[in-house]
Amino acid sequence: MRVIWNRETGGERVLALGTFDGVHRGHQALLFAGKEYAREHGILLRACSFDRHPLAVLCPEKAPEQLTGLREKMIWMQKYGVDELQVMRFTRETADMAPEEFLRRLRERVQVRAVAVGWNYTFGKGGKGDAEMLRQDGKRHGYEVMVLPPVKTAAGEIISSTLIRSRLQEGRVEEALEMLGHELCLR
Repeated sequence: MRVIWNRETGGERVLALGTFDGVHRGHQALLFAGKEYAREHGILLRACSFDRHPLAVLCPEKAPEQLTGLREKMIWMQKYGVDELQVMRFTRETADMAPEEFLRRLRERVQVRAVAVGWNYTFGKGGKGDAEMLRQDGKRHGYEVMVLPPVKTAAGEIISSTLIRSRLQEGRVEEALEMLGHELCLR
């Protein structure tokens, strides 16, 4: 797997967008869907993520402890079929970017064939960009948008990095590992 920092461009790609903290089962479903589409069309899957959790810039005192560092994220991404991981620096400028500008910059970096996102994916200033905005942008610029539904636990809870962190804090490690779908590296 190739790691790309910030502005490197590329040819036609399927993009998987997200923070991917923990690369948990919900993220894995997203990556598998993106990989399947990429395989069917003979192109590469590029996961796009930030170098830090957005809250580390927006509200540092509320920034969560990361489930995975960049090294672990890279290992899991490769295991789950990602061809390229684009690590974008998250800064105050990124946080203040209008959703339309975020999409324009993304399209400048690669020839987007398809985008895969989770059901709750937001982007741009104030999280104002959402799946519907992404779908409209895809129609205008000729790429497909796959919005994946939430992945749930056997008890019906939506798997998220926040829920996994909560289970770990409660000492419910087995439940956290089940949601992750892989082992956890402690630092």
